[in-house]
Amino acid sequence: MASNVRRRFIVACVLGIGLAASGIGLTAAPQSHLEGTIGPGSYYEIDVPENWNGDLVLYAHGIIQADEPLPIPSTLEGYGALRQGFLAAGYAIAASSYSSNGWAMADAVQRTHQLGKIFTSKYGKPKRIFLMGHSLGALVVTKLAETYPTQYAGAMPMCGPLGGTVAEIKYAGDTRVLFDYYFPDLLPGTPFAIPPGTTFTTPYDPGGASPLFWAVAGALAANPAKTFQWAMAAGLPFNSEAELGFSALYVIGFNIRYTNDLIGRAGEKLPYDNTKTTYSVNVTADPDTNAYLSALLNQGVARYASDPAAINFYERNYEPTGQIAIPVLTLHTMRDPAIPIWHETLYAAKVAAAGRSSLLRQYPVDAWGHCAIPAQNIFAGFTELVTWVNNR
Repeated sequence: MASNVRRRFIVACVLGIGLAASGIGLTAAPQSHLEGTIGPGSYYEIDVPENWNGDLVLYAHGIIQADEPLPIPSTLEGYGALRQGFLAAGYAIAASSYSSNGWAMADAVQRTHQLGKIFTSKYGKPKRIFLMGHSLGALVVTKLAETYPTQYAGAMPMCGPLGGTVAEIKYAGDTRVLFDYYFPDLLPGTPFAIPPGTTFTTPYDPGGASPLFWAVAGALAANPAKTFQWAMAAGLPFNSEAELGFSALYVIGFNIRYTNDLIGRAGEKLPYDNTKTTYSVNVTADPDTNAYLSALLNQGVARYASDPAAINFYERNYEPTGQIAIPVLTLHTMRDPAIPIWHETLYAAKVAAAGRSSLLRQYPVDAWGHCAIPAQNIFAGFTELVTWVNNR
């Protein structure tokens, strides 16, 4: 949820603490800073420290709501502190806004890939190029690693939907379909058509929380049994009552912000199917009660059939193959409400099927939140990636 001011503040604080703990200072040496545009409206920024070690890091950012302005890279959530840490360690770093927001995978891949060529034209060919990305950006750098292995040395995708967009759409769609079963007529529109102008801002967004946010929060608080059943059936991640509430509100906001974009990219056809899904509600120690609640849910939940063309579109354009030829090290928070950590298991299976398991290392981070990875984990992971590449 890109406009959450409070989360930006928290991320900035965590990054600052993590950088200090990792021994990487926040003040970089004097540097060269370059700004420009790529293609139709895409902004980029390149920074090179005075003590450049010859390596370049290309950073790919996560999803931003489709109707928001394209971001200047230096304004991206958490990127400023990340950039300073890499510069202080001697790495050049570059990032792009892409030319469009939303689930703009193809555009993001193209714009990020172009950054390496732009860098070479301005500063000369780097010794090595490393890839790093958060969320959608993780999918972007994985695609680049799979497609152009001779041009990159290693990749570090973080909290990404590496199991594939079809699996992510299924998860997100299930959360909304199941929510409508437990809390009918509360959310506007349908699970796959959000009315224009619908907002779900939090108390920490500019202007404060929207009426819809308060309505959902109130319904969740007033019906804890239903909330718990929904969370269990939908597979929301949490290990406390507070995390349950945070996950619930986060995933509803995620659906409202990005559903129309995902459906629109498939030509308004539906890339979601639950016609054969059997949902389970395991909320008590009594199996008979669980079976009864599950039966009621499966009888009453709305069913949707996918359009094969929409599924094919996402499988063709947004699915990692597992065909990696360079080291790939992933990080993922264990309780991510937007992109669940089981994506890592799905990707590991793809890599194994391709016979490339020796090139994949995956590290879970014991935390709640989407991409809430402390900087010390990020820099420790990147240091391991570089060492891995050096020793090959």
